[in-house]
Amino acid sequence: MHKTEWMAKWRQHLDDHELRMANPEAHRIICRANSGDMLAAGAIDQMEKLEMDELANAAYWHAVETLIDCEPGFLAWGFYDLVPRAGGPRIGKLNGSIYFPEGAAGQMAAQVLEEKGVRRLAFRINAEAWAMDGMTITKPDGSIYDLVITGQRINGKEYSNIEDPDAYRTLLDTAQVALENHDFETYRRARPLLLSAAFSRCTTCQDRFALREDCQACAGLGFVAKEGSRQNHHAQNDEEG
Repeated sequence: MHKTEWMAKWRQHLDDHELRMANPEAHRIICRANSGDMLAAGAIDQMEKLEMDELANAAYWHAVETLIDCEPGFLAWGFYDLVPRAGGPRIGKLNGSIYFPEGAAGQMAAQVLEEKGVRRLAFRINAEAWAMDGMTITKPDGSIYDLVITGQRINGKEYSNIEDPDAYRTLLDTAQVALENHDFETYRRARPLLLSAAFSRCTTCQDRFALREDCQACAGLGFVAKEGSRQNHHAQNDEEG
């Protein structure tokens, strides 16, 4: 393959904005893998590879900084309780994209399907479909349920959702140092845990030391219960009760 073709292929991956924002780690790995292949094939020299990898790194850090304050959507590798919006116990749980009704002895009943950006929970037996909109599921009768994340699978291992404020503060501080120092290995391990944690950075004080002490929105913590978390869901039910 000619160098021009190699570069076009690499540039195509680098410019894949959709992948970069959906999975920044995968985007960076693919770009660096392509530059590695180019070096092995003699299409570029070591200096050119370093320059290309720096561009891939810059794209990664820009993406993750942009995503910090974005509420994560449905994670196909996450574990969720399906809880009535009006209050009450869960009616089932999602393990990834597979739905298990409560009390069904681990029997799969439905699966999350996506077509043209629209998700639905499709049942196997009666062909019924429940509409999905972000972290909300609506039955055909109009009843609404929230997906409350309880954990996720990362690199083949299952991790429970971080719901302890002290543990979250430790994770948040570790991630912030890694972000400031562009420590990829540390940050890539922390980021998925932050995504599924029960908390998110306070948008009022931005977890800035000079502002958070007197911040009423987060009571000085620098973070708040995330929408869709068990803490947030319980608080909403308490207010309605």
